Amino acid sequence: MVSTTTYISDTIKFIRNDLLNNITDPISTTRSTNSKFVMTSYPQRPAEYPLITVRHDGGASIKRLGMRSELIWMSIPVEVRVWARNEKEKDTLTQQVINRLRSNQFGGGASTSDDQELHDFDILSQTPIYEEGGEGEISIKSMVISIQYNFVLGS
Repeated sequence: MVSTTTYISDTIKFIRNDLLNNITDPISTTRSTNSKFVMTSYPQRPAEYPLITVRHDGGASIKRLGMRSELIWMSIPVEVRVWARNEKEKDTLTQQVINRLRSNQFGGGASTSDDQELHDFDILSQTPIYEEGGEGEISIKSMVISIQYNFVLGS
C-alpha cells in the first residue's frame, strides 16, 4: 500500500490542479499557472488578489472496512482559502470552489491515484476572515473552507 503521506500529497495536488483548471480567474482568463491563482500553501508574501490556497489541515484518519475486507477508508482534512479584494469577489469565488469540489464526489470518476477512489467530501466549516490593512491600504477579505475528503483505498 502507498504511504499516507503520498496520498495526502496526491490529494492536495489533485485539488489544486482541479481548481486551477476549472475556476475562472476573475481578473483574467489568460493568466498562466505562473500567476499563482491557485497555490498549494499560503503565500510567503502578501497575496495578489484574487488567490486560492489549498493546504493539508493536519493528520489523516484511516480505518479498515470490515475485519476481512482489503478496502480502507481514509479521511484527509483540507483547507481551501479564497483571498479577494472585495466581498462580492470573495463570495463568488467561494461558491465556485464549493460547486467544483461537490462535482468531484462518488460517481464523478475522480481519483488522485490508481488505487484511490474519491468517495465523498464534507464541508466542515466556512469562516470569513477580515484583516485590516495599514493606513491607506485595503483590508484583506478571505474565506476559509475546511473540508474533509474521504477515499476508499484498495489493498
